Amino acid sequence: MKKILVILSIFYISACSNTPVPTDQAKEVSGNKLSTSSYAVAGKDTGTLIIKRDAGKMGSLCTVYVSIDGNALAKLESEEKVTAHVSQGKHIISAEPKGACTGGLSEQATMISKGESQVFRASFASAGDFSLSPTAF
Repeated sequence: MKKILVILSIFYISACSNTPVPTDQAKEVSGNKLSTSSYAVAGKDTGTLIIKRDAGKMGSLCTVYVSIDGNALAKLESEEKVTAHVSQGKHIISAEPKGACTGGLSEQATMISKGESQVFRASFASAGDFSLSPTAF
């Protein structure tokens, strides 16, 4: 019985660790996971926002809902991303996990310039905390 508990404990701890996904390896969402097509096409004066979700089991029972400036954009599962072409200026990116998980709404303000790309990461910490943050990964 002790061996089973040890094995289950190790599995539980390792299952809770999430890792960043390289942007080029994250799967772009499409179809019914997109809430709008308003941000789908780049314009001559737009910049690009990429919001992606980590790989891992922590938060796997949740879907992360992403919005820009209060407008629903997409639903993300593990290792997925959404690319949005937005006008220059200040924007508020929101991400909120919904489902059987902990954590709540997380937001980031950002300034974007014409032709610029910024990448944000939606992630769950091992303690269950949820965050949205700029990332270099």
